[in-house]
Amino acid sequence: MATEFNDLLKAAGIDSVDVCVIRHHTPGRGTNHATLHDLWRDNPAGFMRYQATQEAGRPLFRKRKIWAAFVCPAKGETMFIGLFDAELAGTRKADWLCDYRGDAPGFGEPVDIFNTRQRPELAEHTARLRVDWPDANRRSWVRKAERLTLPISAVQPAAPAGELTRDDLIGALGSHGFSVSHSTKKLMQLRRGDLIVYVKRETDTRALVAHPHFVGLADKLRAIVGIDVPDPARTYVNSNLRAFPAYADHRASERRHGFAIGIGANRLGTLLGFLQREATIATPDGEVRTVASEDNPLTERERLSAARIGQGEFRDALLIYWGGACPVARVDHGAILRASHIKAWSESSNVERLDPFNGILLCAHIDALFDRHLITFEDDGRLRISTAVSAENRARLGLLEDMTIGGLDPRHAPYLAHHRAQFLR
Repeated sequence: MATEFNDLLKAAGIDSVDVCVIRHHTPGRGTNHATLHDLWRDNPAGFMRYQATQEAGRPLFRKRKIWAAFVCPAKGETMFIGLFDAELAGTRKADWLCDYRGDAPGFGEPVDIFNTRQRPELAEHTARLRVDWPDANRRSWVRKAERLTLPISAVQPAAPAGELTRDDLIGALGSHGFSVSHSTKKLMQLRRGDLIVYVKRETDTRALVAHPHFVGLADKLRAIVGIDVPDPARTYVNSNLRAFPAYADHRASERRHGFAIGIGANRLGTLLGFLQREATIATPDGEVRTVASEDNPLTERERLSAARIGQGEFRDALLIYWGGACPVARVDHGAILRASHIKAWSESSNVERLDPFNGILLCAHIDALFDRHLITFEDDGRLRISTAVSAENRARLGLLEDMTIGGLDPRHAPYLAHHRAQFLR
């Protein structure tokens, strides 16, 4: 049984000589957050930026490729928040303000800026494990792991910071200003201004349901510690999601859909901030909504602006129709999937620009070929490849002459005919 933090590293196959231990604490209250624990809890991206910005030239940070990070949620308490890969990206003056203090990092002088990424090892201990930081090192905040004995605390949290249950979630949403606006046997609808969420009433698994727009942002959500989303990302279908869009699959359907999310303790505020922030996007026409309820639908301008850059209802519809995966490459990684118009935006009417049958969900390299008319499709789904694409590049791209995609509908045919007319044979 592990009694020290280094025992956990060894069990995970990590040599402590590769690790530096960072204890984020400061006696002074921050300008933007009271403590660094608060910054980590409420603004994960800001915390990662803070941690990745260090005094220039410190060998310990530069040489140790793994950082073990801790914060102090209360006086005398040291909590593990994860292992991070760290690689020096460069040394320069930061062009942002410190997310904690609100001033220029390094007092305006050049700082070391690292690329950091959380590692999977010991992830089950994140926000749960407490260690006893030695009194002799009370003022120290960064040490070599092999030279620091960190006993695992005898007293651990009574209840691990697991996923919020539906009852806890409803109460927590109330404390964040939400009120119940509708309820059925299976779902409870809660609203705060324009932001609407649902809570499942019959299960604690991924109990919060957000707008289906967020399926396309699953990778960003997955990167937040304490947020659980399906992998691969997929929608949750229930006819009681009345404020959300209809589930427009291959069949006529009265069902609605959303995105089910699991939330760890103390992560609700972070999630709600994300949902609020990502409900709008910047476009050439200004900031517009991409998320809307049935009683306050998107305007045509908003829908067109969002569709133009592959977001909003048009992308949502393609994610649903094509099952969240490219029909050519079978890739289901949302960050590299593109909502591709078959008939180009510049050649389409406003109705055609928003028509999901004028689109195919394609991964980035297939989209690039399709956009340049180097590939196209017959009405039965057969792939055609331009002779301009060499045999060597076809092999590298995984393109085969006999490839066929499924799922095409007769309503795709007029758009595909237009695309084939421009195909580079």
